[in-house]
Amino acid sequence: MYCSRRRALQLFGASAVATSTAGCLSPGSLDEYALIADELDLSSVGRPYLWPDPTEIRAITRVDFTTEMKTQYVSELFDQGSVTVKQWPLVRRAQWGKTTKPYPTFLEQNDSFYQVQISDERQLERDRWHFAVDRIDETPPDDATVERRPFDLSTQDERVLEAALDAVYAGNDGFLGDPEFDELQTVEFHHGLNIDTSDLIPSPPFDFVEVSEDYFRTVTELRTVQVPEWTYTVTEITQSRSEFNEYAKTEIVEHDLSSSSLSESARSVIDDAISDDPRRYEEGAPPSDALSEVLEALGIAGDLDPIDSYEDRVDFRNIVAEYQDTTYRFALIVTP
Repeated sequence: MYCSRRRALQLFGASAVATSTAGCLSPGSLDEYALIADELDLSSVGRPYLWPDPTEIRAITRVDFTTEMKTQYVSELFDQGSVTVKQWPLVRRAQWGKTTKPYPTFLEQNDSFYQVQISDERQLERDRWHFAVDRIDETPPDDATVERRPFDLSTQDERVLEAALDAVYAGNDGFLGDPEFDELQTVEFHHGLNIDTSDLIPSPPFDFVEVSEDYFRTVTELRTVQVPEWTYTVTEITQSRSEFNEYAKTEIVEHDLSSSSLSESARSVIDDAISDDPRRYEEGAPPSDALSEVLEALGIAGDLDPIDSYEDRVDFRNIVAEYQDTTYRFALIVTP
């Protein structure tokens, strides 16, 4: 027997749900599986599907590519019909379990609408320099060279240093203290950064950095990394905005839950996921028959592994479906 979080709260009260779900949920935490949804207005398609200025899409690097570099890629794409790039996800991708999944991406150029797609992708092995800063508790020795703001560096090197500092404080909410990382948080010198003109590689002219009375040791390493490379192609759709909206919607909406033969219990799962309070459906592992039915209808079930195979939380995001004459964007959050 399955039971939604909302129903559990009604039956037992919030405190009781935290301690007991007997007769309502499968064994395990209430939120091991959480199906969430939000309404998606496709009457006028925009972000994250349509990008009038694709240079606003960030590279998957700590230091973004320059606008000039992205503009060159876009020009080649439209001039030649295809372009091959590394580490720039021009076709947008959503988290899909332990990997990612592309979703429809459109560009607007010279009053026309285009669809950009991946025609080839591969992983390349490359040796690349990395720069990082490591926070230390002690004060540097008197004879150490310490860099302080304003940094006396080139524009490129300052971007790298600032990115390294940001990486150290990633996730710090200002109240819970500094985050702990198992590994050094590095900044990769990707192909858009010039090592030959950098003073940071192979070793910077300073030993430590001081920021807000905190000290950081500098680290440089040459690492072998996997670099994603994609070849994109572009196809013109139309110059009509209304025709584009109609076409884009057919590409974006993947499932029609209204027309599928879902059971009443499965529809109750969806009703909880789309409800305003709390706009999520939760249950413990293993998934109930009702939730499994919904995940099958949403195309998630085939890629969902047993929960004990996950070490950390995984998300399945950006599943767009019609339900009761409304478009929703669903996501499944799995928390082992």
